[in-house]
Amino acid sequence: MPEQKRPRQSNPAPDLSPGEAAHTGGQSLKSFRLGALPILDRIIRRLRLDDFLRQYLPPEDARQKIATSTGLLLLLKNLLVSREPMYGVGQWASRHPAEWFALTPAQLPHWNDDRVGRCLDRLFDANVPSFTLAVATHAVAEFNVALDELHNDSTTITFHGDYREAAQEDLMRGQKTQAITWGHNKDHRPDLKQLLYVLTVTRDGGVPVHFRVESGNTTDDRTHRATWDLLCQLTGRRDFLYVADCKLATAENMAYLHQHGGRFLSILPRTRSEDGEFRALLYQDQVTWKPIHEKRDEKGVLLERYSVADQATLSAEGYRLIWCHSVRPADHVPLGNWPRGLGQFGDRRLEPHAVS
Repeated sequence: MPEQKRPRQSNPAPDLSPGEAAHTGGQSLKSFRLGALPILDRIIRRLRLDDFLRQYLPPEDARQKIATSTGLLLLLKNLLVSREPMYGVGQWASRHPAEWFALTPAQLPHWNDDRVGRCLDRLFDANVPSFTLAVATHAVAEFNVALDELHNDSTTITFHGDYREAAQEDLMRGQKTQAITWGHNKDHRPDLKQLLYVLTVTRDGGVPVHFRVESGNTTDDRTHRATWDLLCQLTGRRDFLYVADCKLATAENMAYLHQHGGRFLSILPRTRSEDGEFRALLYQDQVTWKPIHEKRDEKGVLLERYSVADQATLSAEGYRLIWCHSVRPADHVPLGNWPRGLGQFGDRRLEPHAVS
């Protein structure tokens, strides 16, 4: 006899009934979690995220049971406080009062991983760069964030898997997609593919004001000019101080910012000839240092001393160089509490900074 196929067993649908119920002695108690939702809701309202999402998302489908902006804000709140997988967001939301997600209890059963995917699809089709710029501009004004000094850095997002469909940059539904591919991996995993994530924050509170993703084989030095141009749009000025690591200090990058009225602060790479020339002067004891700052712990014990060289130095391109020297205690012994026989200086670090 032919083998009969067993009916396929499907996983039971998750329980999305509102709240958490407890039963005892013929009585029932239904409770809801609140957590940080009121605080998040207050901040999200001040940021006007719902207004901006509705403005920049594609036109809504009349058949939608939950507005895309509502779904995206629910997902945002989950990412900030819980980070549930996509299939668990509905259950997480059902344990909280529905009104904190701008939903009704009757709408909760319609929230599932398919709806999360549709919301993210519509976000992909939106004008995301204009949306993020509008939000950042409003946030700066709403929270009175100072934009006189901006710090930029990048990291890599590492992927496990082949991602063949994302091996090259492409266009999908009119939007540029980045390549998930190999590059200089900052997680020290050269065997894995990656994307490059670029972030700029303010000195005032470390507030993120700009971010973007580049293909995994993009080098850091190729990101700064486009980033600086966008920051000029955001700030409405060019005289802010742009701070970045040594990948900014290429002749092309520094010339671009300088010629367009920008100001920058970066670390001079060790490969530059100016570094070797200054170290030669240092070894010949021809450098004098001027103390500028002392770092102490909560008990007032001196932990580190910072100095700058008195000599005025210029780079080959004519930018001002500031040579910084930090002194730490050797063997973790605080400065000013040296045992006999221990030299005055511990670790020595030279950090030349290019300034325009």
